[in-house]
Amino acid sequence: MPASTTDKPSATEPVRMYRGTRDRVHALAEALAEAPAVSVVAQRAVDTRELGFHLLSEGMAAVHLTRIVAELNDVMTQRLIDLIAVKHDLSGIRWCWMALGSEGRFEQTLYTDQDNALIFEADNAEDARQRLLTFAREVNHALARCGFRLCPGDIMAGNPRWCLTSQEWRGRFADWVDTGDPEALLHGAIFFDFRALHGNARLAEDLRDWLSSYVAERPLFLRQMSENALRNQPRLGPFRPLQRWLRPENRFDIKLRGVSPFSDAARVLALSRGLSATSTTERLRSWARTANEQRQVEGWSRAFNSLQTFRLDRQMHCFVSGSPMDNQLIPARMSTFDLAVVCAALREARSIQQHLAISYQLRQ
Repeated sequence: MPASTTDKPSATEPVRMYRGTRDRVHALAEALAEAPAVSVVAQRAVDTRELGFHLLSEGMAAVHLTRIVAELNDVMTQRLIDLIAVKHDLSGIRWCWMALGSEGRFEQTLYTDQDNALIFEADNAEDARQRLLTFAREVNHALARCGFRLCPGDIMAGNPRWCLTSQEWRGRFADWVDTGDPEALLHGAIFFDFRALHGNARLAEDLRDWLSSYVAERPLFLRQMSENALRNQPRLGPFRPLQRWLRPENRFDIKLRGVSPFSDAARVLALSRGLSATSTTERLRSWARTANEQRQVEGWSRAFNSLQTFRLDRQMHCFVSGSPMDNQLIPARMSTFDLAVVCAALREARSIQQHLAISYQLRQ
């Protein structure tokens, strides 16, 4: 089980956690920030993944590891943006590059694709958009060189649909919230986790403030999001289901069936209270402070971080063996202890889903 459930180490933890590694993390961040060319950033990206696997093998908890990976990836992306921005005429444009999805939640693992967008303001929006799109597409392809796959759904800043003015973003979000159709709910799971990554952060922060208020006042949409969050239900139980899962051919998608139920539920809980946090554990903790549910949330947070650790372990196994990266656990190859931990964590996933079902009077 992970050692901690907080988003950030406490004041006393860095000495214990990072001795022998924190200098390497700092040195790698400096190397990324000072890289003179995209090709050098790409080389440092390999070092970032190797460092992540090294920290995982040393027993670092997933909550800390994913935060470190996300922060190093932030530095990497910021450097790519800086290197590419100087080649483009972006004068007269206030813009902010936004991280979405797992990157927006500071929960990137070592196997991920891109989810990003642009928010901007300019006197001539269409002219600015065309200039930003040319710039953004080059950044997207540079990120791909660094190991961040191009998004299969094209949710990237280089897509005109996701390069919008502040007013356009408000209109887009309002349309999703007010219609609540399947596509809107799908986009909500990615776009509602946005955060400023580089540029004029105030643009993204103002959008977050507006969105938090807008969604909190629309319980029907929150109910629809809750209903959508209940679709990925864990199916691994402690007794008869477990016997079925131990068949050699069975696989378990720990992201879809284990991790996502927590992040999806935490998103709804945070939005229901108008909270601005984006990471899953901080959303849960922030919600607990407003709902007086600290004890319940501790169990949910521990379970979420435990499943993230198993997910990272699987990715490390794929990396070491040279296999394609995936999120598939193979129960038949797991120890009895690990299976017990996964089962306990999935019972917590069912618990948080039951909370949503009761809160919004939904069937499970």
